[in-house]
Amino acid sequence: MAYTVDAAFNTFYEQINLSGDYRETANKRRERIVELLKNDFEILDSFGTGSIPKFTALKGHADLDVMVVLHFGKHIKDKKPSTVLQNVRNSLAEYRTGVRSNGQAVTLYYDTWPNVDIVPVSRVVDNNQNVTHYEVPNSNTEGWMPSRPKKHANAIESRSTDCGQNFRRIIKMIKHWNRIHSGYLTSYHIEVLALDIFHTNLDDLPWNIHLFFDNAINLVKSSLWYEVNYADAYLTDAARAEAVKRLEAAKAKSLTAWYATHGANSDHQAAITAWKQIFGDKYPAYG
Repeated sequence: MAYTVDAAFNTFYEQINLSGDYRETANKRRERIVELLKNDFEILDSFGTGSIPKFTALKGHADLDVMVVLHFGKHIKDKKPSTVLQNVRNSLAEYRTGVRSNGQAVTLYYDTWPNVDIVPVSRVVDNNQNVTHYEVPNSNTEGWMPSRPKKHANAIESRSTDCGQNFRRIIKMIKHWNRIHSGYLTSYHIEVLALDIFHTNLDDLPWNIHLFFDNAINLVKSSLWYEVNYADAYLTDAARAEAVKRLEAAKAKSLTAWYATHGANSDHQAAITAWKQIFGDKYPAYG
């Protein structure tokens, strides 16, 4: 419970934030996975990706993504993405695995959090043998998608420096909002939206959350190109329309919440009540 909007957002953030540094656990699991896969694959490189190493993860709702760069000629050339993913599963046959719903990874399940999504990729290099991007499997379409995960991680870090600590806080809060409102947007897509929307200091947290909803509406309505791919290529027309509806509702409600504390009466109770309608049970009630 809280009596001011600032106190309410601080409590909310504590409820959803993945505190602590899980990179040691992540690195140990990555090293173990690489050790297991080396029995069947020539691995050129491996590294952790996803929300945990970028510090944009939600407590209890993020797995570790590990990209495993396979030798193209030996393991990927002329093979369908589904075949490559199945070969990874076969290599880990004695462990509990499954193919992630987006068709891009093999999930290795652990008794303790986090699970690991193993993404087998090939690398594409230029004439100087510099890596330009990676090719990620999509067994749902049987195609390969270009990706620059290291550049994306660097962009998140750089923008966080430019915008301040609220940049990552807003990303986590939007991820939570998305999760409790049917989860139409991916974690990666939300990060890309934040990179497109925010460029300077974000001192006024509630106002900038409203700005995210406001600006994201048009960005989600139309395709959003990012680096080497469309960040929203996964969205069906129906899912895109539903995501826009939820963004529009959140935009209207967040504006009402913001004006409640910036109007003549400065009504924190009304504002907290409105923000709680947006963010659900993890956001504290007034009092």
